[in-house]
Amino acid sequence: MKANTPRGLTLVEVLVTTVLSISILAGIYATFLVGERTWRYYVDSIMVRQQVRMALFVLTNELREARGALVIKEEAPPGVRLNFLKPSAGQISYLWNGSGENANKLIRQDSTGTRVIADNISSVNYVIEGDLILIDISAASEPGIGHPMVLNLKEQVALRSRTGRLKPKKERNEKAK
Repeated sequence: MKANTPRGLTLVEVLVTTVLSISILAGIYATFLVGERTWRYYVDSIMVRQQVRMALFVLTNELREARGALVIKEEAPPGVRLNFLKPSAGQISYLWNGSGENANKLIRQDSTGTRVIADNISSVNYVIEGDLILIDISAASEPGIGHPMVLNLKEQVALRSRTGRLKPKKERNEKAK
């Protein structure tokens, strides 16, 4: 015969098991939250980088065909405008403002309308030096966690209208001689 053998779980055993299970589940949940926030931060930073690179790509391609580039800097609200003539598309303007309705957006305007090229642009600077236009675009993203993502891209573009490609044949032939 067996004397006094327990057949069930005591209250202490159930409580210990419950506390251990809750601790393990809390750790798994915390790990999941950190991973999800990190993933969101990197997705946001990739989107900002992609937008700025695409904006710079579009801008430089159009500037390579530009004539008569003019930079207008505005003090209040802070902003900058780049105007130029593209023979195949007409007058084109790129605008950036630091405040107002279209703050921190790079906007392209032409005869067909207006469109936003990139968001989260913290500054834009254009410098015309002879045959070159120097472009400096900075973007910043304020994610919910972590440090702000900051990206600064610079590009140098030679105006095609000032190079030999679009000069009249007479001028090109005289240079060749």
